[in-house]
Amino acid sequence: MGQTTIKLLIVTDVPDSLTNLKAMLSMASDIVVVGSAGTAQEAVAMADTHEPDVVVMDYDMPGLDGAEATRAILHQDASVQVIMLSVVNDADDIRTAMRAGARDYLIKPLAEGELVETIHWLIGERREYARMQAFVNKLRKAYEALFTDDKPVPPTVVGYLETQVEQAPHDRLVLETLAVAYARNRDWAKLAPLMSTLLQ
Repeated sequence: MGQTTIKLLIVTDVPDSLTNLKAMLSMASDIVVVGSAGTAQEAVAMADTHEPDVVVMDYDMPGLDGAEATRAILHQDASVQVIMLSVVNDADDIRTAMRAGARDYLIKPLAEGELVETIHWLIGERREYARMQAFVNKLRKAYEALFTDDKPVPPTVVGYLETQVEQAPHDRLVLETLAVAYARNRDWAKLAPLMSTLLQ
């Protein structure tokens, strides 16, 4: 499977900080810096243009601060992962940033590998969430199909549910949905042991 590129936007008004961040990120071959902004206003515009997966942003900047910029960026695209950076470990700033939608708040100077690890963790979380959403949508469609009419449940739907039970044998929603499918198809031989499991 090919490696997926992570598009990243850096927002800082400190040239040295920009240089340092780019150096940290250069160690990760799957992260590509698509742009850099010196103000929050520029960041909002560039995020709209480049559609980054991740924005790494200084909390304190001239004009709009990082929290206000985060709100504006997420208003455009709620899937963007915002990582806030600051030299000050201030609880009020952290709360403000997180309430604005930042996913993490890192204190400078950053430890070696800290930024890259955080980016990979956030992107992994986003992909897992998307995978789970897709699964829930499929399961919802399968579940709704059981009650839209009195026709037998298609073998493909039953097969899908059986696969999900194999992968998650303790997921009660999946088990109950499969039980309804067996009942609709009058497959008593398969329903009986499944009901025994559900009634335990």
